[in-house]
Amino acid sequence: MLGDHVMSDGLMPGDPSMSLDYLIILIASAVILIIFPILLYWGWRKGQFKDIEEAKYRMIEMEEEHAD
Repeated sequence: MLGDHVMSDGLMPGDPSMSLDYLIILIASAVILIIFPILLYWGWRKGQFKDIEEAKYRMIEMEEEHAD
């Protein structure tokens, strides 16, 4: 009874084209999981996380300069 289930797109479970879809999703997920730590490390090395409060004070100062 469970083997007769048809998905909404008309594919049957075990269809080769369905496996390709899952392979694409798996590869995309792996790429994201690899890129995220690399970008996090890059930001850490560049000092992006050292003073996270500075940006808001700089915006206030720039706003005051432009108001004059």
